[in-house]
Amino acid sequence: MNPAFFALPSLILALPFAVEVALSAPIVEAPTQESPNFGLHPEFDLVIRGQSPQTYDLGPGTQTQIAPQFDPNMGSYPNSGQIYGGQPVPQGYDPFMASPYAGATGDPMAGQFGYGVVGPQPVRLGWSTHFDFAWLGEADLQQGPVAGQQGSLTQYEYNFRFDNITMAPNGWTWKQSPEINYTEMNFKNIEASQLADPVVAPPAGVPVAIADNYYRLGYRLETTSPQYGLASWRLGFTPSINSDFERQLNSKAWNFDADVTSYIRTSPNLMFVAGVLYWDRAEDIILPNAGVVWNPNEFWEIRATFPKSRAEVFVGTPFGLATWMYMGAEYDVQSWQAGEISGNAQLQTEEWRAFAGFRWESCAWESYLDFGYAFDREYSVHGLSSVVPLDPGETFMIRYGMSY
Repeated sequence: MNPAFFALPSLILALPFAVEVALSAPIVEAPTQESPNFGLHPEFDLVIRGQSPQTYDLGPGTQTQIAPQFDPNMGSYPNSGQIYGGQPVPQGYDPFMASPYAGATGDPMAGQFGYGVVGPQPVRLGWSTHFDFAWLGEADLQQGPVAGQQGSLTQYEYNFRFDNITMAPNGWTWKQSPEINYTEMNFKNIEASQLADPVVAPPAGVPVAIADNYYRLGYRLETTSPQYGLASWRLGFTPSINSDFERQLNSKAWNFDADVTSYIRTSPNLMFVAGVLYWDRAEDIILPNAGVVWNPNEFWEIRATFPKSRAEVFVGTPFGLATWMYMGAEYDVQSWQAGEISGNAQLQTEEWRAFAGFRWESCAWESYLDFGYAFDREYSVHGLSSVVPLDPGETFMIRYGMSY
């Protein structure tokens, strides 16, 4: 007779005892972030950065042990040990059991809180895409090339940027960013104005127009150092072509921008910024890039810096999306070769913009929507016998952007 005939009843009788033993056995928790078996999904295999666009909140800081099940909308990973700085090292801390992010290069703007929504957050290595759109309402030109023909201006902006971030063996991060920008300036009542330089005046009866379409093709190169002592460094260089493409390109179409900035963190919630910017426009512009970044708690971040300042606060996860409310102001200057006016002409725009809005983050994308006001606007044409001011008035603006 087959021996299995006798084994089957024995297995049936042993089943209740096996179930009881299994239920009484200790539960083995899933590996924690300190476990060497913990592994991130490839899209989270990143370096640490601060709270700024395209971030994913990790927020380590407590010593609670949890399973590595990451939901970007529901909170953050706890951690222990002085991995990110500012946190006491608990007894028995084993550096070989540390977070996989230990030792990663920190972004200078990284919040040094070990917890909360302004805690350390990673940069996405590899490629990411950014797009934004802006509309600036119609504004009367305060000055015009011909008396009584001040005209008006409505402005649309479309901006694309593609970031590729890599990390060098020495801990420096390198970013390359092709940039494409299109600005549509709808000038009214001045298309036929005589903007020509008397020296290079067109034939009699031929009006000189201001182009409506301006293009920018740039390539941003940027590198950021690890933190050495209290300081880390960021260096950038951005060559670009800026023109209405109505004439052959010349030196008026090329802009070469450069910047160097030091970030000095004196405490977990206070950082000083000191640097210099060079903007190659119709006029050479040198500006400080300086100020203070303050994280009063785990929800707020205040960047009191020039030429761009910002304050934001985490407001929760309505509709399942991590949401921030922010407000800020920024100073900006742009210029383009204005070939439709003259081969040597440049249109330069200079203005302040104040804004407030919301931004949203998910695992794979981020977006924002804000409303603002453009003021102190000085638009002018350079490269003629004299500078021709246009100076549109103050106006409202709307901006929307997303990155993924």
